[in-house]
Amino acid sequence: MIGQSAEDYGSCYESPEMAQMREWVTEDDHTRYDKQAGSTLRLDVTHSNLVSRFHDLVFDSCMTIERVKEKLYRHGGTPVNDQELYLRRGGSDIIFLYDERKTLGDYGTKNGHEIHIKDINPHSISAHGGLEDVSQVEKYVMAEEDYDKLDNSVRALKKKAFEKAQREAAEEYAARKAAGEDMTPVPEAPEETAEEVAAKCPVGSRCEVAPGGRRGEVAYVGPVKGVKGIWVGARLDEPQGNNNGQGKDGKQLFECKGDKYGCFAKAENVVVGDFPERDPFASESEDEF
Repeated sequence: MIGQSAEDYGSCYESPEMAQMREWVTEDDHTRYDKQAGSTLRLDVTHSNLVSRFHDLVFDSCMTIERVKEKLYRHGGTPVNDQELYLRRGGSDIIFLYDERKTLGDYGTKNGHEIHIKDINPHSISAHGGLEDVSQVEKYVMAEEDYDKLDNSVRALKKKAFEKAQREAAEEYAARKAAGEDMTPVPEAPEETAEEVAAKCPVGSRCEVAPGGRRGEVAYVGPVKGVKGIWVGARLDEPQGNNNGQGKDGKQLFECKGDKYGCFAKAENVVVGDFPERDPFASESEDEF
């Protein structure tokens, strides 16, 4: 094989940066137990049916295994009688904590050791994600009519805010009218017609599309289903567009080289002129699609 394969680069865990990160995270590990009581133990806990891992749970070396099981019931959800506990003291050194009358200290438990809970109940609620997989939980869905009756729901708060804005607008309108202001609404400027846009951006002419100064050729002028107004479709020189000449409904409005070689823009973002081909810097805008 010519060249290098993925195996030649090694693992990311072997990189100098990862080693530095590991040193920074673990630099105070040698002092982490310095200020705790002599009989206090900080242990990790794992469970046979759970993905979750409980880190640095606090125990006392004088706690009996029975008391340890009672505490772990509150974390893993497995009843005392369904638990078998194993102490992992490092490597293959694993001890079965079979005698509930003995203490953690009797088994030589130290800070940093791990207790593993084995749930021996085949019908345990923790099995098959029963305590972790939220997709198994039946979700309550409130009826629309009940939700509408709530006074502090998001819908109710939005409705109150909308009604308040309407009242304030009506009061402002009445005050301005009483003051003699002309309240005749100003008509909006009419939208340009396809003929007017086509006159400014003739099909077949070279153009530059903003933003990014992308160059190409005007390939379409007209409406696009699903969006308002008249749009100019440009066949770009480089794949810096948003489509392949199709409208939002999937209809092919003009042909181009392929995906991202086409874009639609408002006429004010298209300049027609003598624009030779080049490699522009492209970006996206809300004024195009």
